[in-house]
Amino acid sequence: MNQGKTYTYLSTLPRVLSTPRYDHVMKSDDDVYLRLKPLAFSLYPLPRNDVYHGFVTPCPSMNPFVNYTSSMGFVLSCDLVKWIRRYPIPKNDTFGPEDKLVGKWLNTRKKAKNRFSNKPAIYDYPGTNGRCSHDLIPDTIAVNRLKRCDQWLHVLRFFKVTKEVELSKLYNI
Repeated sequence: MNQGKTYTYLSTLPRVLSTPRYDHVMKSDDDVYLRLKPLAFSLYPLPRNDVYHGFVTPCPSMNPFVNYTSSMGFVLSCDLVKWIRRYPIPKNDTFGPEDKLVGKWLNTRKKAKNRFSNKPAIYDYPGTNGRCSHDLIPDTIAVNRLKRCDQWLHVLRFFKVTKEVELSKLYNI
């Protein structure tokens, strides 16, 4: 996690997504439930360049220019991802907490002039992280820290993801 994985992912994207069909890309943890439609709606009115969007840290902060966005999930505009691939600052500074490093890279070169925090729509699962967590809400974009099956099941039921799914006879819930 703290040994260059995020740099490798972000710096590879411009080559993999070589056609200019995308305005933004996202990095997300695997313990996050992400709702794509609310995410897309939150990005729609934003600029297409120099964008850094996510859950601003520390937890009580709403100011996206103070620190960095949490690694639970953040969005960068494609121009920033191309910059990460081309410039030596990110390439030569890849060891450490990934979310802090991305913020540091952007701050070092005064990048990401368009920064947005999407609190309270991005948050930690209820009861998992003090001030960073709250009850599930309908306007949710992402819920982080889903470490157990019962937490995933609670979230999926809350958002009615499994409403149309027929229960399997192979297990009991």
